[in-house]
Amino acid sequence: MNSRKRKARIANLIGKIFIMLLFLVMIINVAVPDREESEMENRTLESRPNFNMATILTGDFMEQWENYLSDQFVGRDIWRSVKVSIDRLGGSRMENGIYIGRNGQLMEDIEVPGEGQMDENVSAIRNFADTYDDVSVTMMLVPDAACILSDSLPAFAEVEDQRQLFSMAERGLGDSVNWIDTVSVLNNHKSDKLYYKTDHHWTTQAAFYVFQDAAPVLGIEGDVSDDFVSYAVTDSFNGVLASTSGVGLDEQEQIDIYAPTEGDDDLVVSYVDEGRKTTSLYDSSKLEERDKYGVFLGGNTSVIDIRTVSTSQKRLLVVKDSFANCFIPFLAPYYREIVVVDPRYYSGTMTDIMDTYRITDALILYSGNTFFTDNNISGVFAGE
Repeated sequence: MNSRKRKARIANLIGKIFIMLLFLVMIINVAVPDREESEMENRTLESRPNFNMATILTGDFMEQWENYLSDQFVGRDIWRSVKVSIDRLGGSRMENGIYIGRNGQLMEDIEVPGEGQMDENVSAIRNFADTYDDVSVTMMLVPDAACILSDSLPAFAEVEDQRQLFSMAERGLGDSVNWIDTVSVLNNHKSDKLYYKTDHHWTTQAAFYVFQDAAPVLGIEGDVSDDFVSYAVTDSFNGVLASTSGVGLDEQEQIDIYAPTEGDDDLVVSYVDEGRKTTSLYDSSKLEERDKYGVFLGGNTSVIDIRTVSTSQKRLLVVKDSFANCFIPFLAPYYREIVVVDPRYYSGTMTDIMDTYRITDALILYSGNTFFTDNNISGVFAGE
């Protein structure tokens, strides 16, 4: 009898302690100010949702509230690190949708195009090339790490064959668009560091390999292999895949830039919608932030107009995602002007661009995952 009473008292005490801890956590969550961003996750956190009848009736309010509580829960970063550590001990090879490959290589899954999405994007670019038949149009799709580094994927991981998707896109573009075979180029250099371990982007070295192969197609004459020299600008890069997965946060990587070995590299870079100008393709202030890949062009923006002192009379349009940011500096010495458009941020159309700038050549440069899933591409080209 005494033993049962003792057990009952212990159970009652544990219940009271648990309730008190819940109450304490609730008070702390209310008292601690909300955070706008998570540096560890490299993203904006959910803010407190507005309470109104419309969101209540649609059910959106409860979903927003749950996301808000999850993002603003006190000690979120600590609890997240604990969860990742436990998962790793249990043999997990994926965290938050990110593959944890051999030697700590982090990789995104290969995206499968939504119904009709690839056809819409390919058709829009083909129509652009047909409309402006006096402009040389080149297409460059960069394979994602899981395509080239498939040997580094975790055991039993199965991803879509991105090479087949590229082949379908190439066939759909037809003869009016020049195609750069980036897969073959990168496969020839698999022993080099082609992708960051902690980020989804390709390295500047990988971009240079592809540039050398693409130069003749772009009308750049001569051997360009000795036209640039590389410099390390940081050795403490920790990318977005580490932030997203919570894995490899202690990994420190090097970012290189490539500068011309000869000639005058003076230029003016105008961020059109922001109304600001600079004289460099690099933003060194980004090296003080978490996402140091922003050193290239300062990150992503809608329209950038780069004017050089090149003797060339060619003016290049680059329609792109962030994979192009480290590639564009290779192009600068060979064009009088480069107009860079990112459809994810640009609200106009290609007609507006072509009417404003005297474009002679065009390069569409995307990572495979972005191109096959981004509906902004067809929207920007829709004005043709």
